[in-house]
Amino acid sequence: RWDTPRIRGPEYGHQPKPSKTVPTAKEDCPQTAKQTLKGSGTQATAEGERHPGAVPGREKFRRKYVEDKVAKWVRDVEQLSEIGRDDPQAAYTAFTKALCHRWTFVQRTVPGISELFGPLESALRHSFLPAIVGRQVSDLERKVFTLPVRLGGLGI
Repeated sequence: RWDTPRIRGPEYGHQPKPSKTVPTAKEDCPQTAKQTLKGSGTQATAEGERHPGAVPGREKFRRKYVEDKVAKWVRDVEQLSEIGRDDPQAAYTAFTKALCHRWTFVQRTVPGISELFGPLESALRHSFLPAIVGRQVSDLERKVFTLPVRLGGLGI
């Protein structure tokens, strides 16, 4: 019941906020959860909900969330590729210091999504890397560029 954490939470230093609480109900009983929480200010979902630490919920919801993120990151890589044609060092720096960290976090926190990153790899391989090195890259070069800088790669 929602009343228990609301009443007992403060004695443990927990201040629950109903408007920010989104319980994920089991697939077979979303209506029961909604009925139980009725009037509490929370909104139960049977699909899932994004939060700062990861994406809990059903696999379908997680996949859709990651697919949308990957599509945005592909657009970001394409824009960075345009910059890289004129200023490869600036594009590389922006990539390694900011852009790539967006998806490494998602890769660490959302299980079973590696195959969804294919379009992003394609954008890196066929757009970004050629923009910063000035030509298409071979399979061997792509593998080398994947290595960290301390091992002679680019960390891409």
